[in-house]
Amino acid sequence: MAESSSSSSSPVVKSDAETEELLDRMLTRLALCDDSKLETLLSKLLPLTLSSLSTNSTAVRNKVLEILSHVNKRVKYQHEIGLPFQELWKLYTAANATAIVKNFCVMYIEMAFERLNIKEKENMAPVLIANISKLPLQHQEIILRIVAKVIGECHASQIDDEVAVKYRSVNGSQDRELFAEFCLHLMLYKQSSQGGGCSPGLSIAQSNRVAGKNPLKNEELLMRKLGVLNVVDAMELSPEPVYPLYLVASADSQEAVIKKGEELLRKKAASANLDDSNLMKQLFSLFNGTTSTENVAPESKVNPASVSLKIKLMSVFCRSITAANSFPATLQCIFGCIYGSGTTSRLKQLGMEFTVWVFKHAKNDQLKLMGPVILTGVLKLLDSYSSSDSDTIARDTKTFSFQAIGLLAQRLPHLFRDKIDMAVRLFDALKTEAESLRFVIQEATISLAAAYKGAPATVLMDLEALLLNNFQAEQNEVRLCAVRWATSLFDLKHCPSRFICMLGVADSRLDIRY
Repeated sequence: MAESSSSSSSPVVKSDAETEELLDRMLTRLALCDDSKLETLLSKLLPLTLSSLSTNSTAVRNKVLEILSHVNKRVKYQHEIGLPFQELWKLYTAANATAIVKNFCVMYIEMAFERLNIKEKENMAPVLIANISKLPLQHQEIILRIVAKVIGECHASQIDDEVAVKYRSVNGSQDRELFAEFCLHLMLYKQSSQGGGCSPGLSIAQSNRVAGKNPLKNEELLMRKLGVLNVVDAMELSPEPVYPLYLVASADSQEAVIKKGEELLRKKAASANLDDSNLMKQLFSLFNGTTSTENVAPESKVNPASVSLKIKLMSVFCRSITAANSFPATLQCIFGCIYGSGTTSRLKQLGMEFTVWVFKHAKNDQLKLMGPVILTGVLKLLDSYSSSDSDTIARDTKTFSFQAIGLLAQRLPHLFRDKIDMAVRLFDALKTEAESLRFVIQEATISLAAAYKGAPATVLMDLEALLLNNFQAEQNEVRLCAVRWATSLFDLKHCPSRFICMLGVADSRLDIRY
Protein backbone atom coordinates (compact mmCIF):
# COMPACT_ATOMS: atom_id res chain seq x y z
CA MET A 1 0.00 0.00 0.00
CA ALA A 2 2.82 2.35 0.94
CA GLU A 3 4.46 1.71 -2.43
CA SER A 4 1.21 2.34 -4.29
CA SER A 5 0.69 5.65 -2.45
CA SER A 6 4.23 6.79 -3.18
CA SER A 7 3.89 5.88 -6.84
CA SER A 8 0.63 7.74 -7.28
CA SER A 9 1.98 10.96 -5.71
CA SER A 10 5.10 11.23 -7.92
CA PRO A 11 4.89 13.50 -10.99
CA VAL A 12 4.10 11.83 -14.28
CA VAL A 13 7.03 12.11 -16.70
CA LYS A 14 5.85 12.44 -20.29
CA SER A 15 7.63 10.67 -23.09
CA ASP A 16 9.17 12.74 -25.90
CA ALA A 17 6.34 11.68 -28.21
CA GLU A 18 3.73 12.81 -25.68
CA THR A 19 5.54 16.13 -25.15
CA GLU A 20 5.70 16.68 -28.91
CA GLU A 21 1.98 15.97 -29.23
CA LEU A 22 1.20 18.39 -26.37
CA LEU A 23 3.33 21.11 -27.96
CA ASP A 24 1.61 20.56 -31.28
CA ARG A 25 -1.80 21.10 -29.65
CA MET A 26 -0.44 24.23 -27.95
CA LEU A 27 0.79 25.58 -31.28
CA THR A 28 -2.67 25.06 -32.78
CA ARG A 29 -4.28 26.79 -29.81
CA LEU A 30 -1.79 29.64 -30.10
CA ALA A 31 -2.51 30.10 -33.78
CA LEU A 32 -6.26 30.29 -33.15
CA CYS A 33 -5.96 32.66 -30.17
CA ASP A 34 -7.03 36.31 -30.58
CA ASP A 35 -4.57 39.03 -29.59
CA SER A 36 -6.92 40.12 -26.82
CA LYS A 37 -6.55 36.71 -25.12
CA LEU A 38 -2.91 36.09 -26.03
CA GLU A 39 -1.42 37.42 -22.79
CA THR A 40 -3.45 35.00 -20.69
CA LEU A 41 -2.50 32.07 -22.90
CA LEU A 42 1.20 32.97 -22.90
CA SER A 43 1.30 33.13 -19.10
CA LYS A 44 1.03 29.31 -19.09
CA LEU A 45 2.23 28.37 -22.56
CA LEU A 46 5.59 30.17 -22.60
CA PRO A 47 7.12 28.71 -19.40
CA LEU A 48 5.94 25.21 -20.34
CA THR A 49 7.33 25.55 -23.86
CA LEU A 50 10.72 26.79 -22.69
CA SER A 51 11.03 24.07 -20.04
CA SER A 52 10.52 21.47 -22.79
CA LEU A 53 13.90 22.45 -24.22
CA SER A 54 15.55 20.37 -21.49
CA THR A 55 14.86 17.24 -23.55
CA ASN A 56 17.41 15.85 -25.99
CA SER A 57 14.73 15.08 -28.56
CA THR A 58 15.32 16.95 -31.80
CA ALA A 59 11.63 16.70 -32.71
CA VAL A 60 10.56 18.29 -29.42
CA ARG A 61 13.11 21.05 -29.72
CA ASN A 62 12.05 21.82 -33.29
CA LYS A 63 8.43 22.07 -32.13
CA VAL A 64 9.49 24.45 -29.35
CA LEU A 65 11.33 26.65 -31.85
CA GLU A 66 8.24 26.66 -34.05
CA ILE A 67 6.10 27.89 -31.14
CA LEU A 68 8.64 30.53 -30.11
CA SER A 69 8.88 31.80 -33.68
CA HIS A 70 5.09 32.24 -33.71
CA VAL A 71 5.19 34.01 -30.32
CA ASN A 72 7.91 36.38 -31.52
CA LYS A 73 5.93 37.37 -34.60
CA ARG A 74 2.80 38.01 -32.55
CA VAL A 75 4.28 40.03 -29.67
CA LYS A 76 7.39 41.70 -31.08
CA TYR A 77 5.66 44.94 -32.07
CA GLN A 78 2.74 44.71 -29.64
CA HIS A 79 4.29 45.90 -26.38
CA GLU A 80 0.91 46.03 -24.67
CA ILE A 81 0.85 42.21 -24.63
CA GLY A 82 2.53 41.21 -21.37
CA LEU A 83 4.72 38.17 -20.83
CA PRO A 84 4.90 36.12 -17.59
CA PHE A 85 8.03 37.65 -16.06
CA GLN A 86 7.71 36.04 -12.60
CA GLU A 87 7.21 32.55 -14.05
CA LEU A 88 10.10 33.00 -16.48
CA TRP A 89 12.42 34.22 -13.73
CA LYS A 90 11.42 31.26 -11.55
CA LEU A 91 12.16 28.90 -14.43
CA TYR A 92 15.51 30.59 -15.10
CA THR A 93 16.67 30.44 -11.48
CA ALA A 94 15.52 26.85 -10.87
CA ALA A 95 18.34 24.65 -9.63
CA ASN A 96 17.70 22.01 -12.33
CA ALA A 97 17.43 24.46 -15.26
CA THR A 98 19.65 23.35 -18.14
CA ALA A 99 21.93 25.69 -20.07
CA ILE A 100 19.71 25.72 -23.18
CA VAL A 101 16.63 26.53 -21.10
CA LYS A 102 18.50 29.41 -19.43
CA ASN A 103 19.77 30.76 -22.76
CA PHE A 104 16.27 30.96 -24.25
CA CYS A 105 14.69 32.01 -21.00
CA VAL A 106 16.91 35.07 -20.52
CA MET A 107 15.83 36.45 -23.91
CA TYR A 108 12.18 36.31 -22.90
CA ILE A 109 12.96 37.66 -19.43
CA GLU A 110 14.41 40.76 -21.12
CA MET A 111 11.31 41.04 -23.31
CA ALA A 112 8.95 40.46 -20.38
CA PHE A 113 10.67 42.97 -18.12
CA GLU A 114 10.34 45.67 -20.77
CA ARG A 115 6.53 45.18 -20.66
CA LEU A 116 6.17 45.56 -16.89
CA ASN A 117 4.77 48.80 -15.51
CA ILE A 118 7.26 51.25 -14.01
CA LYS A 119 6.49 50.33 -10.38
CA GLU A 120 6.99 46.63 -11.06
CA LYS A 121 10.30 47.37 -12.78
CA GLU A 122 11.42 49.48 -9.85
CA ASN A 123 10.66 46.71 -7.35
CA MET A 124 12.04 43.83 -9.43
CA ALA A 125 15.38 45.41 -10.45
CA PRO A 126 17.07 44.72 -7.06
CA VAL A 127 15.87 41.11 -7.24
CA LEU A 128 17.67 40.63 -10.55
CA ILE A 129 21.11 41.51 -9.18
CA ALA A 130 20.88 39.16 -6.18
CA ASN A 131 23.18 36.19 -6.96
CA ILE A 132 24.12 37.76 -10.31
CA SER A 133 27.74 36.69 -9.84
CA LYS A 134 26.59 33.06 -10.26
CA LEU A 135 25.13 33.68 -13.72
CA PRO A 136 27.01 33.10 -17.01
CA LEU A 137 28.94 36.19 -18.16
CA GLN A 138 26.69 36.88 -21.16
CA HIS A 139 23.58 36.67 -18.99
CA GLN A 140 25.16 38.97 -16.41
CA GLU A 141 25.55 41.63 -19.08
CA ILE A 142 21.90 41.37 -20.16
CA ILE A 143 20.59 41.53 -16.59
CA LEU A 144 22.87 44.42 -15.62
CA ARG A 145 21.77 46.43 -18.65
CA ILE A 146 18.13 45.79 -17.72
CA VAL A 147 18.79 47.03 -14.18
CA ALA A 148 20.78 50.06 -15.38
CA LYS A 149 17.93 51.11 -17.66
CA VAL A 150 15.44 50.91 -14.79
CA ILE A 151 17.78 52.85 -12.53
CA GLY A 152 18.01 55.62 -15.12
CA GLU A 153 14.24 55.74 -15.58
CA CYS A 154 13.33 55.59 -11.89
CA HIS A 155 16.15 56.91 -9.72
CA ALA A 156 17.88 59.78 -11.54
CA SER A 157 16.51 62.28 -9.04
CA GLN A 158 15.98 60.11 -5.95
CA ILE A 159 15.32 56.59 -4.69
CA ASP A 160 12.41 55.60 -2.45
CA ASP A 161 13.27 54.19 0.97
CA GLU A 162 11.33 51.01 0.23
CA VAL A 163 13.36 50.33 -2.92
CA ALA A 164 16.62 51.37 -1.22
CA VAL A 165 16.09 48.62 1.37
CA LYS A 166 15.81 46.07 -1.44
CA TYR A 167 19.11 47.17 -2.95
CA ARG A 168 20.76 47.03 0.48
CA SER A 169 19.51 43.46 0.87
CA VAL A 170 21.85 42.41 -1.96
CA ASN A 171 24.44 41.19 0.52
CA GLY A 172 26.59 38.79 -1.47
CA SER A 173 30.08 40.29 -1.62
CA GLN A 174 30.66 39.05 -5.17
CA ASP A 175 27.26 40.37 -6.30
CA ARG A 176 27.98 43.80 -4.85
CA GLU A 177 31.46 43.84 -6.33
CA LEU A 178 30.15 42.89 -9.78
CA PHE A 179 27.41 45.53 -9.63
CA ALA A 180 29.87 48.20 -8.46
CA GLU A 181 32.24 47.30 -11.32
CA PHE A 182 29.44 47.60 -13.88
CA CYS A 183 28.44 50.97 -12.39
CA LEU A 184 32.06 52.13 -12.70
CA HIS A 185 32.17 51.13 -16.38
CA LEU A 186 28.86 52.92 -16.95
CA MET A 187 30.30 56.05 -15.31
CA LEU A 188 33.36 55.86 -17.60
CA TYR A 189 31.21 55.42 -20.70
CA LYS A 190 30.92 58.42 -23.00
CA GLN A 191 28.75 58.87 -26.06
CA SER A 192 30.71 57.83 -29.15
CA SER A 193 31.77 60.57 -31.53
CA GLN A 194 31.31 60.12 -35.26
CA GLY A 195 34.89 58.95 -35.43
CA GLY A 196 33.96 56.02 -33.20
CA GLY A 197 36.52 54.57 -30.81
CA CYS A 198 36.23 53.51 -27.21
CA SER A 199 35.73 55.70 -24.14
CA PRO A 200 38.86 56.54 -22.08
CA GLY A 201 39.21 54.07 -19.21
CA LEU A 202 37.32 51.29 -21.01
CA SER A 203 37.97 48.48 -23.47
CA ILE A 204 35.74 47.71 -26.45
CA ALA A 205 34.39 44.69 -24.56
CA GLN A 206 33.58 46.79 -21.49
CA SER A 207 31.86 49.46 -23.62
CA ASN A 208 29.73 46.79 -25.28
CA ARG A 209 28.93 45.32 -21.86
CA VAL A 210 27.54 48.70 -20.77
CA ALA A 211 25.66 49.71 -23.91
CA GLY A 212 24.74 46.46 -25.64
CA LYS A 213 23.89 46.72 -29.33
CA ASN A 214 22.81 50.38 -29.33
CA PRO A 215 25.16 53.14 -28.11
CA LEU A 216 23.74 55.23 -25.28
CA LYS A 217 22.67 58.78 -26.09
CA ASN A 218 23.56 61.80 -23.97
CA GLU A 219 20.29 62.31 -22.08
CA GLU A 220 19.78 58.58 -21.47
CA LEU A 221 23.37 58.23 -20.30
CA LEU A 222 23.05 61.22 -17.96
CA MET A 223 19.94 59.75 -16.32
CA ARG A 224 21.61 56.36 -15.84
CA LYS A 225 24.72 57.91 -14.30
CA LEU A 226 22.72 60.01 -11.85
CA GLY A 227 20.52 57.01 -11.03
CA VAL A 228 23.53 54.78 -10.42
CA LEU A 229 25.03 57.33 -8.01
CA ASN A 230 21.77 57.45 -6.05
CA VAL A 231 21.42 53.67 -5.92
CA VAL A 232 25.04 52.99 -4.92
CA ASP A 233 24.73 55.67 -2.24
CA ALA A 234 21.57 53.96 -0.95
CA MET A 235 23.34 50.57 -0.84
CA GLU A 236 25.70 51.93 1.84
CA LEU A 237 28.76 50.08 0.56
CA SER A 238 32.11 50.48 2.31
CA PRO A 239 34.23 53.45 1.10
CA GLU A 240 36.89 51.53 -0.84
CA PRO A 241 34.64 49.81 -3.46
CA VAL A 242 32.77 53.05 -4.24
CA TYR A 243 35.76 55.41 -4.17
CA PRO A 244 36.72 54.85 -7.86
CA LEU A 245 33.07 55.29 -8.92
CA TYR A 246 32.67 58.63 -7.15
CA LEU A 247 36.10 59.81 -8.30
CA VAL A 248 35.24 59.04 -11.95
CA ALA A 249 31.89 60.82 -11.52
CA SER A 250 33.68 63.92 -10.22
CA ALA A 251 35.67 64.05 -13.48
CA ASP A 252 32.66 63.54 -15.79
CA SER A 253 31.76 65.90 -18.64
CA GLN A 254 28.23 66.53 -17.31
CA GLU A 255 27.94 69.19 -14.60
CA ALA A 256 25.16 67.37 -12.72
CA VAL A 257 27.24 64.17 -12.51
CA ILE A 258 30.35 66.09 -11.41
CA LYS A 259 28.42 67.83 -8.63
CA LYS A 260 26.88 64.58 -7.36
CA GLY A 261 30.20 62.73 -7.60
CA GLU A 262 32.07 65.39 -5.63
CA GLU A 263 29.35 65.42 -2.98
CA LEU A 264 29.44 61.64 -2.51
CA LEU A 265 33.23 61.57 -2.62
CA ARG A 266 33.29 64.10 0.20
CA LYS A 267 30.49 62.67 2.33
CA LYS A 268 30.64 58.91 1.74
CA ALA A 269 34.17 58.03 0.59
CA ALA A 270 36.41 60.49 2.43
CA SER A 271 37.30 57.75 4.94
CA ALA A 272 38.54 55.35 2.24
CA ASN A 273 41.90 53.78 3.04
CA LEU A 274 44.18 55.14 0.32
CA ASP A 275 46.79 52.57 1.27
CA ASP A 276 44.48 49.68 0.43
CA SER A 277 46.41 47.66 -2.16
CA ASN A 278 43.32 46.55 -4.10
CA LEU A 279 42.06 50.13 -4.35
CA MET A 280 45.42 51.42 -5.60
CA LYS A 281 45.67 48.57 -8.10
CA GLN A 282 42.26 49.53 -9.48
CA LEU A 283 43.14 53.24 -9.67
CA PHE A 284 46.47 52.58 -11.41
CA SER A 285 44.66 50.32 -13.86
CA LEU A 286 42.30 53.21 -14.60
CA PHE A 287 45.19 55.62 -15.10
CA ASN A 288 47.49 53.44 -17.19
CA GLY A 289 44.99 51.28 -19.03
CA THR A 290 46.40 48.12 -20.61
CA THR A 291 50.17 48.46 -20.88
CA SER A 292 52.27 47.30 -23.82
CA THR A 293 53.71 44.45 -21.74
CA GLU A 294 50.30 42.83 -21.19
CA ASN A 295 49.25 40.21 -23.71
CA VAL A 296 45.49 40.63 -24.10
CA ALA A 297 43.00 40.42 -26.97
CA PRO A 298 42.47 43.71 -28.87
CA GLU A 299 38.85 44.03 -27.72
CA SER A 300 39.99 43.67 -24.09
CA LYS A 301 42.67 46.37 -24.21
CA VAL A 302 41.67 49.15 -21.82
CA ASN A 303 42.33 52.74 -22.85
CA PRO A 304 44.09 55.04 -20.36
CA ALA A 305 41.85 57.44 -18.44
CA SER A 306 40.91 60.89 -19.75
CA VAL A 307 43.13 63.86 -18.86
CA SER A 308 40.55 65.23 -16.40
CA LEU A 309 40.36 61.88 -14.58
CA LYS A 310 44.16 61.48 -14.61
CA ILE A 311 44.47 64.84 -12.85
CA LYS A 312 42.03 63.64 -10.16
CA LEU A 313 43.91 60.34 -9.81
CA MET A 314 47.28 62.05 -9.39
CA SER A 315 45.99 63.98 -6.39
CA VAL A 316 45.09 60.60 -4.83
CA PHE A 317 48.42 58.94 -5.61
CA CYS A 318 50.27 61.82 -3.94
CA ARG A 319 48.55 60.88 -0.66
CA SER A 320 49.16 57.14 -0.74
CA ILE A 321 52.24 55.31 0.53
CA THR A 322 51.03 52.20 -1.30
CA ALA A 323 50.93 54.16 -4.57
CA ALA A 324 54.60 55.05 -4.07
CA ASN A 325 55.39 51.34 -3.73
CA SER A 326 53.44 49.83 -6.62
CA PHE A 327 56.18 49.09 -9.15
CA PRO A 328 55.83 48.84 -12.12
CA ALA A 329 52.50 50.74 -12.10
CA THR A 330 54.15 53.66 -10.28
CA LEU A 331 56.82 53.96 -12.96
CA GLN A 332 54.28 53.66 -15.80
CA CYS A 333 52.17 56.37 -14.21
CA ILE A 334 55.07 58.83 -13.89
CA PHE A 335 56.22 58.31 -17.47
CA GLY A 336 52.62 58.49 -18.65
CA CYS A 337 52.40 61.95 -17.09
CA ILE A 338 55.70 63.18 -18.51
CA TYR A 339 55.81 61.56 -21.95
CA GLY A 340 52.41 59.88 -22.46
CA SER A 341 50.30 60.45 -25.53
CA GLY A 342 48.11 63.52 -25.06
CA THR A 343 49.85 64.64 -21.88
CA THR A 344 49.56 68.26 -20.75
CA SER A 345 51.74 70.71 -18.87
CA ARG A 346 49.50 70.19 -15.82
CA LEU A 347 50.01 66.42 -15.95
CA LYS A 348 53.77 66.90 -16.25
CA GLN A 349 53.67 69.05 -13.13
CA LEU A 350 51.63 66.44 -11.24
CA GLY A 351 53.93 63.68 -12.50
CA MET A 352 56.90 65.46 -10.98
CA GLU A 353 55.01 66.10 -7.74
CA PHE A 354 54.30 62.37 -7.57
CA THR A 355 57.97 61.66 -8.29
CA VAL A 356 58.93 63.69 -5.21
CA TRP A 357 56.37 61.70 -3.20
CA VAL A 358 57.76 58.41 -4.52
CA PHE A 359 61.37 59.38 -3.74
CA LYS A 360 60.30 60.24 -0.19
CA HIS A 361 58.16 57.20 0.57
CA ALA A 362 59.20 54.30 -1.67
CA LYS A 363 60.87 51.37 0.04
CA ASN A 364 64.51 50.84 -0.85
CA ASP A 365 63.92 47.70 -2.89
CA GLN A 366 61.26 49.51 -4.96
CA LEU A 367 63.34 52.67 -5.31
CA LYS A 368 66.34 50.73 -6.60
CA LEU A 369 64.17 49.45 -9.46
CA MET A 370 62.55 52.78 -10.31
CA GLY A 371 65.10 55.42 -9.29
CA PRO A 372 67.59 55.25 -12.18
CA VAL A 373 64.85 55.15 -14.83
CA ILE A 374 62.89 58.02 -13.29
CA LEU A 375 66.06 60.11 -12.91
CA THR A 376 66.71 59.78 -16.64
CA GLY A 377 63.18 60.97 -17.32
CA VAL A 378 63.50 63.92 -14.92
CA LEU A 379 66.72 65.13 -16.57
CA LYS A 380 65.18 64.79 -20.03
CA LEU A 381 62.18 66.82 -18.87
CA LEU A 382 64.41 69.55 -17.43
CA ASP A 383 66.31 69.70 -20.73
CA SER A 384 63.03 70.35 -22.54
CA TYR A 385 62.57 73.63 -20.66
CA SER A 386 64.54 76.81 -21.19
CA SER A 387 65.63 79.03 -18.32
CA SER A 388 63.24 81.68 -19.60
CA ASP A 389 60.09 79.54 -19.08
CA SER A 390 58.29 81.54 -16.43
CA ASP A 391 54.66 80.40 -16.33
CA THR A 392 53.43 78.99 -13.03
CA ILE A 393 53.08 75.37 -14.18
CA ALA A 394 56.56 75.30 -15.77
CA ARG A 395 58.05 76.81 -12.62
CA ASP A 396 56.28 74.27 -10.38
CA THR A 397 57.37 71.41 -12.64
CA LYS A 398 61.00 72.52 -12.40
CA THR A 399 60.65 72.94 -8.64
CA PHE A 400 59.47 69.34 -8.20
CA SER A 401 62.19 68.13 -10.59
CA PHE A 402 65.00 69.68 -8.55
CA GLN A 403 63.43 68.49 -5.30
CA ALA A 404 63.31 64.97 -6.75
CA ILE A 405 67.02 65.08 -7.60
CA GLY A 406 67.87 66.20 -4.07
CA LEU A 407 65.80 63.44 -2.52
CA LEU A 408 67.22 60.74 -4.79
CA ALA A 409 70.74 61.88 -3.97
CA GLN A 410 70.02 61.16 -0.32
CA ARG A 411 68.32 57.81 -0.96
CA LEU A 412 70.52 56.42 -3.79
CA PRO A 413 73.87 58.28 -3.61
CA HIS A 414 75.64 55.66 -5.73
CA LEU A 415 73.79 56.94 -8.81
CA PHE A 416 75.77 60.21 -8.65
CA ARG A 417 79.06 59.35 -6.93
CA ASP A 418 81.19 58.22 -9.87
CA LYS A 419 80.98 61.39 -12.00
CA ILE A 420 80.42 65.09 -11.44
CA ASP A 421 77.80 65.61 -14.17
CA MET A 422 74.95 66.24 -11.71
CA ALA A 423 77.06 68.61 -9.61
CA VAL A 424 77.92 70.63 -12.73
CA ARG A 425 74.26 70.69 -13.79
CA LEU A 426 73.02 71.99 -10.43
CA PHE A 427 75.73 74.65 -10.02
CA ASP A 428 74.98 75.85 -13.55
CA ALA A 429 71.24 75.89 -12.77
CA LEU A 430 71.92 78.13 -9.77
CA LYS A 431 73.45 80.65 -12.19
CA THR A 432 70.97 80.47 -15.04
CA GLU A 433 67.54 79.66 -13.61
CA ALA A 434 65.09 82.32 -12.46
CA GLU A 435 65.63 83.76 -9.00
CA SER A 436 62.35 82.23 -7.81
CA LEU A 437 63.81 78.75 -8.36
CA ARG A 438 67.20 79.29 -6.77
CA PHE A 439 66.26 78.37 -3.23
CA VAL A 440 64.93 74.93 -4.20
CA ILE A 441 67.97 74.36 -6.45
CA GLN A 442 70.20 75.41 -3.57
CA GLU A 443 68.54 72.84 -1.29
CA ALA A 444 68.93 70.13 -3.94
CA THR A 445 72.61 71.06 -4.46
CA ILE A 446 73.35 70.89 -0.74
CA SER A 447 71.61 67.47 -0.54
CA LEU A 448 73.68 66.25 -3.49
CA ALA A 449 76.96 66.96 -1.65
CA ALA A 450 76.43 63.99 0.66
CA ALA A 451 76.33 61.65 -2.35
CA TYR A 452 80.01 62.40 -3.09
CA LYS A 453 81.35 61.39 0.32
CA GLY A 454 83.73 58.54 -0.31
CA ALA A 455 83.84 59.25 -4.05
CA PRO A 456 86.90 58.14 -6.09
CA ALA A 457 89.95 60.41 -5.88
CA THR A 458 89.66 61.48 -9.53
CA VAL A 459 86.06 62.61 -8.93
CA LEU A 460 87.08 64.57 -5.82
CA MET A 461 89.80 66.33 -7.79
CA ASP A 462 87.26 67.36 -10.42
CA LEU A 463 85.00 68.63 -7.65
CA GLU A 464 87.83 70.76 -6.26
CA ALA A 465 88.12 72.56 -9.58
CA LEU A 466 84.34 72.93 -9.81
CA LEU A 467 84.09 74.50 -6.33
CA LEU A 468 87.04 76.87 -6.86
CA ASN A 469 85.52 78.04 -10.13
CA ASN A 470 82.03 78.53 -8.71
CA PHE A 471 83.07 80.38 -5.58
CA GLN A 472 83.88 83.34 -7.82
CA ALA A 473 80.28 83.42 -9.13
CA GLU A 474 78.13 86.50 -8.84
CA GLN A 475 75.11 84.64 -7.45
CA ASN A 476 75.02 84.35 -3.66
CA GLU A 477 73.44 80.89 -3.79
CA VAL A 478 76.34 79.53 -5.86
CA ARG A 479 78.96 80.82 -3.42
CA LEU A 480 77.02 79.48 -0.43
CA CYS A 481 76.81 76.00 -1.97
CA ALA A 482 80.53 76.05 -2.80
CA VAL A 483 81.35 76.73 0.85
CA ARG A 484 78.90 74.09 2.10
CA TRP A 485 80.38 71.50 -0.25
CA ALA A 486 83.93 72.41 0.74
CA THR A 487 83.22 71.99 4.46
CA SER A 488 81.18 68.79 4.11
CA LEU A 489 83.28 66.87 1.57
CA PHE A 490 86.86 67.60 2.69
CA ASP A 491 88.68 67.48 6.04
CA LEU A 492 90.62 70.31 7.70
CA LYS A 493 93.88 69.29 6.08
CA HIS A 494 92.54 69.76 2.57
CA CYS A 495 94.13 72.96 1.29
CA PRO A 496 91.79 73.89 -1.61
CA SER A 497 88.71 73.62 0.60
CA ARG A 498 90.37 75.63 3.39
CA PHE A 499 91.18 78.30 0.81
CA ILE A 500 87.52 78.49 -0.21
CA CYS A 501 86.53 78.83 3.45
CA MET A 502 89.07 81.65 3.98
CA LEU A 503 87.57 83.52 1.03
CA GLY A 504 84.11 82.86 2.41
CA VAL A 505 84.96 84.60 5.69
CA ALA A 506 85.46 87.81 3.72
CA ASP A 507 82.22 87.46 1.70
CA SER A 508 79.71 90.29 1.80
CA ARG A 509 76.87 87.90 2.65
CA LEU A 510 76.39 87.07 6.31
CA ASP A 511 74.96 83.58 5.60
CA ILE A 512 78.14 82.73 3.64
CA ARG A 513 80.54 84.15 6.27
CA TYR A 514 78.98 82.07 9.02
